[in-house]
Amino acid sequence: MKNEQWRSIYEIGPNCRQRFLDIPRVPELKKLDIQLAGVSELSGHYRVGRVKPDSHTLIYTVEGEGLLHVHDETIRVEKSSLITLPAGEPFLIETHKTIWTTAWLNLNDTPRWRALCINRHNPEFCSRTIPIYYLLCLIYHELDSKIRAGSLAQLEFYLADTLSSPKVHIPEIHRIDALFRDVEKQLHLSWSIEKMCSLVHYSESHLHRLCQQRYRRSPKQQVVHLRMERAKYLLGHTNWTVAQVAGHVGYRDVFSFTKRFKKSVGSSPAAFRKSLFN
Repeated sequence: MKNEQWRSIYEIGPNCRQRFLDIPRVPELKKLDIQLAGVSELSGHYRVGRVKPDSHTLIYTVEGEGLLHVHDETIRVEKSSLITLPAGEPFLIETHKTIWTTAWLNLNDTPRWRALCINRHNPEFCSRTIPIYYLLCLIYHELDSKIRAGSLAQLEFYLADTLSSPKVHIPEIHRIDALFRDVEKQLHLSWSIEKMCSLVHYSESHLHRLCQQRYRRSPKQQVVHLRMERAKYLLGHTNWTVAQVAGHVGYRDVFSFTKRFKKSVGSSPAAFRKSLFN
């Protein structure tokens, strides 16, 4: 989009729904240097553009997707992502194909937010989109400032956490998801860190960081998680022996499988199966 085309736009169709949190409604936002916040369910026609915004804009996408125009670039914004639009830089956002559900905030151009909002990549993977969305909904509906205090403290923590976390591009998340879909298809194989790194062409440290961002687990822990989830399903939906289940999810002997299952689930495979039918 050429610079001479930038202009302030505020076009919202009849199928768009938004809830706003401002300082008159939630005075505590002022102490957090939050100018305005809200949640949106956008469908149909929606176009909002700013030429020289005086605040930093954060948009957390919960579901659906939208389009972001910045400089000469058009970017598709997908779910579980954060886009950061620094103060003073023009942008245009609009709906794209599906309903676009977001949580968003306008942060004052103060030193603490400026330091966190500039020089970021768009979009970035964010695991906090859903908690932030529901926190804003809770704050919107709660009229008692004393009860709101805990939610606002949590919101402040989430904002600092998402803006200070290592920047992870959405394509990297897609690659990690694809890797573990392949793992899930072949849980009987021996999945070493080296083998997983070779498939995605990442270093061990980079793979570990991405897994922590995506799953809150290390790569090895994610493999174990997938194995235990599959084992629970097989114990509940088949008449396979424990040894057969163990082999299917990558354990050569029943003892090792039982030990790991009990540590992860809290009971032995036999006791877990029995509890499902009591």
